[in-house]
Amino acid sequence: MQIFQIVTLCLLFFSTPVLSNDEQDSLKEIDLVLQALLEVFPGANDYVLDDSLVDGLYAVSIGSEVIYISKDGKFLIRGEIFDLQNSVNITEEKRILGRLDVMQGMDENTMIIYEPDQIKHTVTIFTDIDCGYCRKFHQQIDDYLDLGIRVRYLSFPRTGPNTESWEKADAVWCSKDRTDSLDLAKQGKKVDADACSSSPVEAHYNLGSVFNISGTPTIVTDKGKIIVGYLPPQSLLVRLNEES
Repeated sequence: MQIFQIVTLCLLFFSTPVLSNDEQDSLKEIDLVLQALLEVFPGANDYVLDDSLVDGLYAVSIGSEVIYISKDGKFLIRGEIFDLQNSVNITEEKRILGRLDVMQGMDENTMIIYEPDQIKHTVTIFTDIDCGYCRKFHQQIDDYLDLGIRVRYLSFPRTGPNTESWEKADAVWCSKDRTDSLDLAKQGKKVDADACSSSPVEAHYNLGSVFNISGTPTIVTDKGKIIVGYLPPQSLLVRLNEES
């Protein structure tokens, strides 16, 4: 079941009429709903509740996801809010801040990283070993590095847990040389490795779910923006430079 189908069920179950007009009572009711939502966001531990620019609505940030809840706790809204006067997608701006906060807090020791001699940009890529365009990207990894693009890989086996793609990602992580093993795996070659307890594949996959990632490669830029799909090296550099 998709996360937001579950969200709807949680809201219907937990959203009872607020018994008092007092703001504290409303916030308690809202907290009850949002704590339930945290249970269905993989890897989410907390939420941030802010006033939105729309009267009567709070903005709720869970990781990089942004939803809205009415101040009486009766209605939950998923969608975009645009500032028409300034032509700004306010919801996406909050998502970007959430992504940056999550990305900056991640331990790079849980990633497989390819380093250029001189770093101009850093991208974080949700990748699937069996994804054709992920393999195409990786075939050109040296070209990206030559352009100063630092690549941080996170595992996102699209088929989910207990599948062959997931097992391949685990094997790469548990191997003695992760970059060499990833190079082999991206060529369709088998990587043999004993199981290990340190694999971050599940954590990466859960993070991708919070980010609403459904396809690979998905690139998170150093400015927190999302690029879905493959871009050739020079095209990616142009896009990154435009954000700077």
